[in-house]
Amino acid sequence: MTQPPHPALRSAPRLGSPDRRLRITLLAVLFVLSLFVGRLVQIQGLDASALAAEALGNRLQEHTVPAVRGDITDADGVVLAGTVERRNVTVDQRVVGEYRKRVGDSVQTVGVQGAAEDLAPLLGLEVEEVAERITGDRPFAYVAKGVTPQVWREVAALQIPGILSEPAFDRVYPAGNVAGNLLGFLGSDGTPLAGLEMTHDEVLAGTDGMRRYEQGRTGERIWTDEAAEVPPVPGGDVRLTLRRDLQWYAEQVLTEQVEEMDAEWGSVVAIDVDSGELLAFAEAPNVDPNDPASTPAEDRGTRALSDVIEPGSTAKVITAAAALEEGVTTPTEKLSVPYRYTTSNGQTFRDSSPHGVQQLTFAGVLGKSSNTGTVMVGERLSVQQRYDYLRAFGIGQPTGLNFPGETSGILHDAEDWDGRTKYAVLFGQGFSLNMLQAAQVFATIANDGVRVAPRLVAGTTDPDGTYHPAPEPESVRVVSPQTARAVREMLEGAVGEDGTGANAAVPGYRVAGKTGTAQAPKENGRGYSGYTSSFIGMAPAEDPQVVVAVTLQRPKNAHYGGTVAAPVFSDVMTYALQELRVPPSVEEPDLPPMEWQ
Repeated sequence: MTQPPHPALRSAPRLGSPDRRLRITLLAVLFVLSLFVGRLVQIQGLDASALAAEALGNRLQEHTVPAVRGDITDADGVVLAGTVERRNVTVDQRVVGEYRKRVGDSVQTVGVQGAAEDLAPLLGLEVEEVAERITGDRPFAYVAKGVTPQVWREVAALQIPGILSEPAFDRVYPAGNVAGNLLGFLGSDGTPLAGLEMTHDEVLAGTDGMRRYEQGRTGERIWTDEAAEVPPVPGGDVRLTLRRDLQWYAEQVLTEQVEEMDAEWGSVVAIDVDSGELLAFAEAPNVDPNDPASTPAEDRGTRALSDVIEPGSTAKVITAAAALEEGVTTPTEKLSVPYRYTTSNGQTFRDSSPHGVQQLTFAGVLGKSSNTGTVMVGERLSVQQRYDYLRAFGIGQPTGLNFPGETSGILHDAEDWDGRTKYAVLFGQGFSLNMLQAAQVFATIANDGVRVAPRLVAGTTDPDGTYHPAPEPESVRVVSPQTARAVREMLEGAVGEDGTGANAAVPGYRVAGKTGTAQAPKENGRGYSGYTSSFIGMAPAEDPQVVVAVTLQRPKNAHYGGTVAAPVFSDVMTYALQELRVPPSVEEPDLPPMEWQ
């Protein structure tokens, strides 16, 4: 009988087969190797291009290189709007944490917090604000914009990983608010928002360039075959006809008078008679384009172009010129002028102050600014003639400056005039214009009857220095030289002791001009509120070189043009004649009498 195995033998393990274990191990190793080989084939063969492109894309940086904006200068090349170099501080947030600096006797890693503490005082920011901007995983972000080159040099000296810079530029206006309403200004993103900055952006802007490069792990730039650079093309310059010093002086005098008279606003326009060039174009209140937000929106524009006014008595010049040109009167015609006058259709008009019947010549009617005398002579013109001369002097038409917000004024067709308007237009009511148009009327008389389109831009300069003068302005004859000279003599009497414009006198020079005191229309166009006070004149009267027009809107402390506007005219004209070195008058005037017995 067979015996069972001993218990010790039953519990002992069997010895495994070495060959079998080797085969299993080998198969496992081969399987793992096949996975690696497959992945290598995928990476190096199938996905090589895509992965390489992704890696390059992570390293490749492309940035716009802004073009330098051109300058705006005055007639003598003095910069009124220019561009200064600045730097934008940028960051690769992924590597700032590696920032190391010496602390005591050792160099330690101070990371993001240390970088923020070192950057903040240089950039004029709070530490917490800087820390927020440099923390994260973005490869590109802005830390600060528009810092000066000196500040950037101090930042760069810290050698913080990932802190770089890009070129930038700031628009600056060295003369502050001088001509600010004409120059306009830029938005925070560099977009032109107003004035010449907007109308001439195509000349000033230039063309941005591009810079592409590879960036290393800690932010260093690596110039490889993938790098490329397209240089920017700077903008051109715009030269104005304005004279900075005259512009500054006009603004100072005007601002003082606006404040003294408690007026809503004021404007001064100075024109070179021969060329039509604008020598000054002042506004009060005005805007500093370095900080336009500090000025109310309604004071940032050019009211001398955008606001319409009724000219009042300054428009009597048009009636006088038309009547003389059509031969219906002469400067010495004797007229018995009443305080009130009623026309054939029953419309009654009166002068500004009560008086008995005055024995005036037509020159006296203009010199004393008589409404009734003007209507008496003006009604000899047909209604169509009245309209045609208003149009010929530029009323109801664009000035040609093509300025933002410019108005052409309001002049309805003659057939639309009612029974009163057809007479009111003779002394400056029933139509409206802007202040430049009003100044042009007198410039036409000063220029022997030829109306010259106004000019504000003298020319432009290409980046290569080539200067392009502006086209010659268009001109049109409105009245004969004889008529223009006769009107000038009549206007010279208006500035004499017996006229309404005595405060406009300029020592050493003969002056011809006219006061204007018109009711100011309400904003809704229904009725009137306050007055528009003005004076427009020329000098020297015997050979006019400059026309100056002054307007103050709704002055509260006085309202007659001879009191409110004429003193400003005198100051500005005196300065202009001296700056232009116009010789004083030497001829004695031979003026028509203003009264008769």
